[in-house]
Formats: sequence, C-alpha cells, structure tokens
Amino acid sequence: MKSDPQRAEVERTSAWPETSKVAARDLTGLVLGDFRVQRLLGRGGMGEVYLAEQISLKRPVALKVLLPEWINRPAYLSRFAVEAMAVAKLNHANIVQVYALGEAEGIHYIAMEYVEGTNLREFLIRKGSLDLPLGLSIMRQSAAAIGAAGEVGLIHRDVKPENLLLTRKGRIKVADFGLCRDMESDRHHVTQQGTTMGTPLYMSPEQAQGHAMDHRSDLYSLGVTYYHMLVGEPPFRADSALALALKHVREQPASMRVRRPDIPVELDRLVLKLMAKKAEDRYQSAAEMLADLAKIRNLMTTVAGATAVDFATLPSTPSVLLGTAAAAAAANPSGLASLSGVEAAPSSRGLDVAAFLSSLSAGGSTWFRPRLLVALGLLGAAVGAFAGWRARVDERAAERGRLAATAPALGLGPRWATAPRQENAEGQYRYAQLVAPPGRLAAAWLAVPAYFPESYEWASAAYLQLGRVLYRERDADRVPGLAQAIRSWRARQTRDEQLADVLETAGDLLRRDVDGVIGRLGRVVDSKQRPLSDPGLVDFCVEIVADALRVIDQPGATGAAAQRPALAALRGRLLLLRNRVLTADLAVR
Repeated sequence: MKSDPQRAEVERTSAWPETSKVAARDLTGLVLGDFRVQRLLGRGGMGEVYLAEQISLKRPVALKVLLPEWINRPAYLSRFAVEAMAVAKLNHANIVQVYALGEAEGIHYIAMEYVEGTNLREFLIRKGSLDLPLGLSIMRQSAAAIGAAGEVGLIHRDVKPENLLLTRKGRIKVADFGLCRDMESDRHHVTQQGTTMGTPLYMSPEQAQGHAMDHRSDLYSLGVTYYHMLVGEPPFRADSALALALKHVREQPASMRVRRPDIPVELDRLVLKLMAKKAEDRYQSAAEMLADLAKIRNLMTTVAGATAVDFATLPSTPSVLLGTAAAAAAANPSGLASLSGVEAAPSSRGLDVAAFLSSLSAGGSTWFRPRLLVALGLLGAAVGAFAGWRARVDERAAERGRLAATAPALGLGPRWATAPRQENAEGQYRYAQLVAPPGRLAAAWLAVPAYFPESYEWASAAYLQLGRVLYRERDADRVPGLAQAIRSWRARQTRDEQLADVLETAGDLLRRDVDGVIGRLGRVVDSKQRPLSDPGLVDFCVEIVADALRVIDQPGATGAAAQRPALAALRGRLLLLRNRVLTADLAVR
C-alpha cells in the first residue's frame, strides 16, 4: 500500500479548538470545479485531505477540504484562504505548491501538489535516527524552504517532522502552512499576539508564551526537528502540553553528542544555536545557517576523504606502466623485431637487462640506434615502476593478512579493501559515515576495524553500524555471521557481547521468529550481570522491536494476539532504559 505523506496534515493532534463531532462524510466521486475526488487520504479537526484528479491537466492533486462546521466561522474560513494565498506567493522546489483555491456546492477547498512518498515522522518511526549524509541533506533542503518563506514575510508556525514530506527521489517538500502568518498582510488578524497555536513538541519559547514572533521562531522549530531526526527523539518530553511548553521556555536541551557521540561538535553546535531560548541568540536567517551547514559538510568531507587521493594516483594495473614502452616501440617498427622477445619477461620475478643487452650486442653494432635506445630507456623505467608497484601490492597484501588476524569478520563478504585508507581511525569512521556510497556502506564500516584494529573504540562503534546496515539490508546470512565473528574477537568487551546478542535477535526477526525476538531480547534487557548501557545498542533494540510489531501486523501472521502485548511491554522497557541511559551519560559529562 502506498504511503500518503499528506495524511500528516490531518492525522495529528489538531491545534484547533475542540468542536462537537459531526457525522463523517466521504466526498469520493464528486466533481468540485476542475477536480474529481478519488479517495480520502485523511481527516482531522479542521479539514479533510483527498486524492483527486485535475480534469483539465490530468494530474493527481491533494485536495484539502474545510469541514462544514467551520464554514460559518469567518476567522477559520479566513485562515483557510490565507494559507492558500500565502503559499501561492512561493515557487520553491522544496515547498508543496498550491494550484487553486475554490468553492463548489458550498465546499471550500485548496488544490495542492500531491506528494507520493512518506513524511519524516513516519520515516523516523521506521528507521530511527538518520545517518548523517541523509540528515544533512534534509537539513539543507528544509532550511532552504523555510528561508524562502521567510524572505517573503511568511512564518510557517508549525514546522515538525509530520510537515516535512519525503518524495521517492529523496526531495523534501515542506507542507501544511495552515498556521502560517503573513507578516506583510496582518490586516487579516487571523493569528494575533497572545494566541498560542502549533505543536508543543517543536514550539519556540516565544510561540509557547503567545509572544510576538518572526521567522526565527521557525528556525527554532527546525532545530528541534533536526535534533529529533539525528538523535531519534525530541529534546524534551513531558506528560502534558503545558509542561512541555514550559520545558521549551526554561530548560536547555542536552547536547546531541550525549546520545550520539559520532555527531561532529560543529553540527551539534549548529543545532543547539538554532534552539537558543532568545531569538537574538539564534541564527538570524536561514541563509546564515545554511552557510555554516555548507562549511560543516565541506569540513566533514575533507576530513573523511583526506588520503583518498593517494589511492587515486596509484596505477590500477601493470599493463598501464608497460603501455608507455609499447607505444614507443610502435613508433619505430624497425626496432620491434629486436624487442619481440621481451614481452614474456615481466611474467617472471625480474628482467635480466644485462643478459638482454648482451644478446643484442652479439649481433654487432647494428642494434645501436638512437630510437631503440629511447625505447630501451622507457622499457627500463616501466620495468622499474612495475617492480615498485609489485612490491607495494605485496606489502599491502601482507598488511591485509596481518589485519585479518587481529580483527573479526573481515572475510564476511564486503570488500573492505576497496575503501580508501584514511589517516586515523576517526577519519576512517567519518569516511564511512559521510562519504561512502550507499551501496558500499558495509565495506566502508568494515574498513574501520580492518585498517585500525588497535583503535578499539572506533572499531567497536563501526561493528555496531555494520550490523545495522546488514540488518536493514535484510541479510539473513551475514547478520548472524557477524554475531559469531564478534564473539570470537579477542578485544571484545561487554558491549560487543551485547551487540552479538542483539544481532542474533535481529537474525531471529529476519527468519520471522517473533517468539525468539521476545525471548532473546528480553534476556538482554533484563540482564543484571551485563546491564545494557550503550545508547546505540538500545536504539538498535528499539528498531528491532518496532519492526517485529509490523511483522505481526502483516496478513497471515500467527500468534499476534499473544505476541503484541509482550512486544509492547518490551518496547516500554526499552524506552525507559533509553531515558535512564541518556540521564546517566549526561551526568557523566
């Protein structure tokens, strides 16, 4: 079933005042102006969103329809129109386009671009915290969209993961300007100072207090969204909307590096600056933030790929080295007969040049020709280069053999030697994290312990990331294989033993053994001798349990009635454990 990210606009806790419930309606099949309604995507407190076809252009659109009970309230009808007119000012690749505002048969609607894909909230539920390359891309695109809105005087006022839509091509689309205020046309008086609207989880301090706002309020909400996206949960939690709002006003968020030590300090600083309590302490524009983000991206890429050029300059095969001599000889056909016996020589361990010259001199002085001497000189250089290349290859092969004896899983399958070696273990980790192509992530992560087995902290962290990659690739063979290899690691510590346990649990789920997941993961979480304390491992466990809940929801699943309560209880214990781990890490720091 296709995911409709625009359901997020209505399937959420509504910011609108409570009203009496009315009978649900379904406009499927109706023709409203130029739009034929096809099916309902979602319903919320103020409106409904339908998938429709624009008849004249034969294209799909998302049709946002105002509920009947709001039509007789001028303020809300005005807000509905303001949304359409505000977004119509914008023509930006990262903002959902508005096509038309209309009314037909007493039904008020906005026709918008239909985005096929998912939204960031749903994506985070499935994937957990995002890898940095994807996270940085989302940051760049969403900030560009909010910046474009701010440049024409628009404040979104409800920036959150639900309103960041992800297309199938990886593009971000900012949606739902339903709470938008146009600073250039406040004559509408739809959102006034002293009115608090929005979503408390991502609300700026000034918005929570009902104070005057500008575009910097949206930057705060972006910062909270980025924090959630990179860490896996929002910076603040509370039992009520009021308590949550007070946290945004009074409490400082913990550093993201408490939960994810792999996040660069500069990126952590950028997100926390977006979330400054006072607007004047934040970035003053999205453009200013994007400039810093570009510097961080360049810095990360430079650090991660610092030594890759050394590999790029090496010849790929000895045939390239010998090609120069062959080309020179081809330029002098008369000399080819004298050189015809050389071709087989490089296949041996060396070329006896002296014997070769002696055999030439036996024929008298007729071989002494300038062009031939040039060819011989080039051949000598090529042979020397080949010998050096061969020695380098042998040296690296010996090094790989030495490393294979000290780090586990190097023969698991990914060709880790194809990842360029960096200057140190952290650089190698950053290469895998930021530079490696998606199809080579497993090899890049495995290269960290392969090249730097003595750097335990980075090697252990890389094995965790490798395990998550293999699990997300649904590799039912290599996931348990990695677990077995880690158990044989001489340098392993408690968290590596726990990683092996978690990987075996992941293998259970890949075999659709949900009972195995419940039993094994329950023992890991409840262990008194080896309490789970690594934030990354806890997140991995949460991801596995979330996937297990989806497995039992699939058609044909057996035992779901008994498994669901057990999985729900396990998830609850993991979430409590995650909070304790976060608190403990914060206290240590």
